[in-house]
Amino acid sequence: MSGRAIAIVIVVAVVVAAVVGRAWLDIGATRPLPGTPLAIQTDAPAPTGAACPQTAIGPARLAISDASLVLLRATDGAEIAVAWPAGYTGRLDQGHGALFDPTGYLVARTGETIQDRFFGATSADGAFHVCRVARD
Repeated sequence: MSGRAIAIVIVVAVVVAAVVGRAWLDIGATRPLPGTPLAIQTDAPAPTGAACPQTAIGPARLAISDASLVLLRATDGAEIAVAWPAGYTGRLDQGHGALFDPTGYLVARTGETIQDRFFGATSADGAFHVCRVARD
């Protein structure tokens, strides 16, 4: 193989490696989130292998209060103190509140009744600490 052919092979290999490497980095990428932030309470990341209680909260619905995304009991509208898993985000988008997981997946919107999707337990601070969210 000539020197020029070797140089071409090397250039092609570098380009292919760059394209494959970029695609590999995008696998875990998050989606850009719409709207503006709404405050929510989140927990610190759970230790690896931590058990998650299977108690579901609901029926409930998300609502906006001041600049926060809150959870209300669907039966009487009372606010439920809640701490979402680490990385969850509240957003205001086109007049609706929305809760997103760390990947940018839309978990719930204001106005929806949520039943048997948020799992966790109430702790000594009185808040329901969500450790698992079931997707529809």
